Amino acid sequence: VTLENVKVGKEDVLGEVGMGYKYCINILNEGRIGIAAQQVGIAKGCLDAAMPYMEERKQFGTSIGDFQGMQHQYAQIATEIRAAELLTYDACRRKESGISFIKEASMAKLYASQVAERTASKCIEWLGGVGFTRDMPVEKFYRDCKVGSIYEGTSNIQLQTIAKMVKKEYEN
Repeated sequence: VTLENVKVGKEDVLGEVGMGYKYCINILNEGRIGIAAQQVGIAKGCLDAAMPYMEERKQFGTSIGDFQGMQHQYAQIATEIRAAELLTYDACRRKESGISFIKEASMAKLYASQVAERTASKCIEWLGGVGFTRDMPVEKFYRDCKVGSIYEGTSNIQLQTIAKMVKKEYEN
């Protein structure tokens, strides 16, 4: 669609003239919380799919989930998922309370997308060959989580936003 010589009457203008960029950035900042929540859900879904399998799958007469090396791995992942969830809840709380949430939303999105990718990758490893098949939902979760580090601002944009906000906290 190409619009040329279009005039919009004052009564038809949405918002304040010249504030379009600010409106868009505010929407992105809010959307980051939603992306963080989505990524936490993906990570939880991966763990939900992998844990029963690790109990069922036996090696040397023992469930693979009972081996200490595996226990340490899924304990670490469960801890990271919980931390991502709490970062997300904190960003939500701050937004709902009307206090600044930009840094916290960026932190939640950044960390939750990293955790989702790490969780999906680990769960595929734990599931072995079946982890890549469509018999398990983890292969789809692995593909789905990648976009979390891209949309609503890439991970590098999140880091830049966080750095700018942290620096501001320590200035005079």
